[in-house]
Amino acid sequence: MPRGVPPKPAEKVQFNIRVDGEVLRRFRDYCRRHGLDPQGQIVLFMRRVLDTEFDFQERLWSALKAETP
Repeated sequence: MPRGVPPKPAEKVQFNIRVDGEVLRRFRDYCRRHGLDPQGQIVLFMRRVLDTEFDFQERLWSALKAETP
């Protein structure tokens, strides 16, 4: 059986944002209290937003198709 070529890891890019210092301090405190990685939490949030948007679009399309005679 031929061996496949392993997939390349996804390219990572740096993402810089400006945020109120107090918000960042409180977010880091929250993550520290709960044993969370602050950067990881931001990435998970971004993924959830994208997954929700896709799911919403799929549901909307299904509803529109169901209503079309």
